[in-house]
Amino acid sequence: MTLAAFWWNACGLFLVFVWILQCAMRGWKGTVIAAALAGIVSIIPFFGHVPRYWLSGLTPNISVPLFALFVISITERSGCPPFFRAREWRAAFFFGSIAALALYPSALGLGLPALDVYALGWPWLAWGHSLVLFGAVAAAAAFLIWRANRFGWILVATAMLYWLGVQESRNFWDYLVDPLYAVVSLLLVAKLAIDRLRRR
Repeated sequence: MTLAAFWWNACGLFLVFVWILQCAMRGWKGTVIAAALAGIVSIIPFFGHVPRYWLSGLTPNISVPLFALFVISITERSGCPPFFRAREWRAAFFFGSIAALALYPSALGLGLPALDVYALGWPWLAWGHSLVLFGAVAAAAAFLIWRANRFGWILVATAMLYWLGVQESRNFWDYLVDPLYAVVSLLLVAKLAIDRLRRR
């Protein structure tokens, strides 16, 4: 694991703990306390291993969009002016749902046998058809930015961090989506759909 990947994973886990602890402690004072507690919890071994080890059993990396969403949510809970409006949050979770439905069925063997969706994320020099994935993400980012939706800039940052190699993986999919982001996105999009049907 590279040094950049180590710190990316460590910071991602730290943000998860801060966000969870913030549920009981709002405001900047609560955030400071949550950050201090999260820092302690992040380095305490549980059953012989630090929490980062256990998190790696769920996902080797926290994706860039989820990392950004944690940062935005934590800062907003701290009393800072909101960076995301309701439509940005919706865009984030719709993107997570689409990415999850595109990737994980294939990874579980439920997609077309001849199509390896995960292979679309390997570097261009190794897999020429990865241009399809990069093109799709670029188009989504351009559309969102054109619509003044700030989540588009998160997708731009995702591509930039991929080229910087901040994660251990060299597959672009791992920068775009992870199991936690996928599950949360699917649940929230399902809730939005149910609420809309009820209103009708």
